[in-house]
Amino acid sequence: MRNPLLIPDLREIIRDGQAEALAEFFADYSAPRVAEMMEDFGPAEQRTILEQIEPQLRGEVFSYLDLDTQVHLAETLPTVMIASVLQRMQHDDRARLAYQLEEEQVDQILRGLAQAEREDIRRLLSYEPGTAGAAMTTDYAAMPPQITVREAIARLRQEAPDKETIDYAYVIDPHRKVLGVVSLKQMILARPSARIEEIMNRDIILGRVDEPQEEVARKIERYDLYALPIVDDGDHMVGIVTHDDAMDILRQAAGETLLAFGGVGAQGADQVDSDYWRTGIGSSVRRRLTWLLPLFLSGTLTGWVLDSFEWVDKLVPSLAIFVPLLIGTGGNAGSQAVGTIIRALALGEVQFSDALRVLAREWLTGLFLGILLGFLGFLFAWLGLGMSARFALVISLTILGICVWANVVGSMVPLVATKLGIDPAVVSAPLISTLVDVTGLFIYYSIAILILVSVLRE
Repeated sequence: MRNPLLIPDLREIIRDGQAEALAEFFADYSAPRVAEMMEDFGPAEQRTILEQIEPQLRGEVFSYLDLDTQVHLAETLPTVMIASVLQRMQHDDRARLAYQLEEEQVDQILRGLAQAEREDIRRLLSYEPGTAGAAMTTDYAAMPPQITVREAIARLRQEAPDKETIDYAYVIDPHRKVLGVVSLKQMILARPSARIEEIMNRDIILGRVDEPQEEVARKIERYDLYALPIVDDGDHMVGIVTHDDAMDILRQAAGETLLAFGGVGAQGADQVDSDYWRTGIGSSVRRRLTWLLPLFLSGTLTGWVLDSFEWVDKLVPSLAIFVPLLIGTGGNAGSQAVGTIIRALALGEVQFSDALRVLAREWLTGLFLGILLGFLGFLFAWLGLGMSARFALVISLTILGICVWANVVGSMVPLVATKLGIDPAVVSAPLISTLVDVTGLFIYYSIAILILVSVLRE
């Protein structure tokens, strides 16, 4: 937890150039704590802190900073220092940073690394962003199947300082094909003379380098894996995606979906900033206006519908009272259906091939919701407002029709968007908002004409 009382003193130390005092202060803290404290400082002060702390701590601290801060510091710190930092970062973390830097700068940084490090980073950068290959680390423990448990433990003891994790070791053949996985616990409990192939788990779940990273993350979550081995097109093991990285991927995906669902998301290079406070006002206005303007223009359709049925309102003035209620009911029902289907799509529970089953399920759900809410609407109009039973029936039937229609449309739009290769979270909410409003009014006035206006004209 940050101590705000320390910040003024640290700023004074930085301002006075007391490099030794600064290094001594941060030497007493762990890397996550130092990274947390650095959030309270500006870019120039962060740079000074990194320049003064011990090199090993610097590399660890850098890994805990958010990506935007890492990129800014990488662009301002000396190339030699950044090369040293990358050398001490986890393989997947440094590849993620390199993705964000200019190619020329990456080349300059790589010149300061050993050949093995350069090749590792270049190999990870060769995979498409968003794939398992781009999210994996090549820093894993592997061993052949024929060695004994005693030999395997001795090997892990030697490799431990340089590996991201040794809790699980992957058993591979000379061609790097995955044969199984063995945990450190299994090795400790097994006979020292037992061979690894005798105790390893052969039931292995794999990911592929070109597989979307969200699918890989969902596999890790679904099967409660510590890590998932990643193989290339030839089924050769090339890396692992760890559980903590998978959770980061899923959290990022959930945040992007939430922003896109609200119509403030962006794609590609114009990605929404991960930090609310880092997003400029102008950027926020531009991104929100991208969707608000089309919605504003399409909202004129609602006015056109109301104008078209103005003669009905003159015959039955009380109809206008219920317009906000009915439009709100349709919008809420549609949004619930959209949210449910987008979540199911994100978790892999639903695919476009399930469209008919989804349609039937949501139609039935809308029917039951419409019956229940329609009954309440009937009582509200009839007993609560003293309207006639015939008028209350119009409200009841309209709610029923709107609920069924909103659920059907709300469930189909995300599926169709996915089929067309469009992010369903981006298009669904804005489209449902307009579509349900306009069609809901058509349903309302059509029922009113059939039940009320025909009677009045008689």
